[in-house]
Amino acid sequence: MTGRNYVRIFIACALAFALSHPSLARDSAPPQQAGNQAIWKIDGAKGRVYLFGSVHLLPPGVDWHTPALDAALNEAETITFELDLDDAHDTAKMQKIIQKLGVLPQGETLRKLLAPEQRAKYERVLASLGLPAPNLDPLRPWLAAVTVGVQWIVSKGYDPNSGVDEKIWNWGKDHKKQLGALETTEDQLGAFAGLTRDQEVEFLIISLDQIDDQPTMLDDLVAAWRKGDTAQLDKLLNADMDDFPILRDRLLKGRNAKWIPKIEALRANGRTHLVVVGTAHLVGKDSVIAMLRAKGIKVEGP
Repeated sequence: MTGRNYVRIFIACALAFALSHPSLARDSAPPQQAGNQAIWKIDGAKGRVYLFGSVHLLPPGVDWHTPALDAALNEAETITFELDLDDAHDTAKMQKIIQKLGVLPQGETLRKLLAPEQRAKYERVLASLGLPAPNLDPLRPWLAAVTVGVQWIVSKGYDPNSGVDEKIWNWGKDHKKQLGALETTEDQLGAFAGLTRDQEVEFLIISLDQIDDQPTMLDDLVAAWRKGDTAQLDKLLNADMDDFPILRDRLLKGRNAKWIPKIEALRANGRTHLVVVGTAHLVGKDSVIAMLRAKGIKVEGP
């Protein structure tokens, strides 16, 4: 499996993990002009649903507002996200979830789970990111992988406080919109926690390979997203995920399927809604868009 697919995994988990660590934020950068991000629309007999694909971490200064998105924001009575972001910011709640799902049993340490060559690579990458290896020793391999991945993303100048979800959540609160969530933080992190130990170690090692081998993938992803290039986004985010089917099912396909009835319920309740989820959930063969269309629902958009 190529490392590029793990950008999608890191960014997905960053929504739950990085938002609870605001100290990761970097200094601001000069603003960039707005792009042409894709947006979808479903009209029901009584209600309407807009769907917008987010990037959970972005460099500061990226202007991602478009006329179509701003119109949807203003029209929407409710905005639904993957998670309740206020809960994601609740450090005490996050610590309890991490303790439950992400910590090794007493007496085990992460580095002891790794073969010598794996451990050497792991320690080298952590040192390059300024992460002390002993601090991560209590973590399960999946959480170490995500921690390293998020820190790598942040080291490239990306910031959870500049992410689309964070900005729209705060805008929605300021404009008295009703805010909702498709799943809980524990649901999202449970996708990783359900892996076997061998699968977790595999995830960690391929994640380390990505950091070595794919230096421009983040910028490529944001460039495709800002152009609304759904084919390129599918390629960057989802290509080769079939090589690790358990993660594809847990992180993408399975979660999308669980969201479909909730989106259908929004469509039927006579109100106007905006649904904001990670872009990978809206592009490709297993996307929310594809699943809705397979049910015969007309979805306007790319």
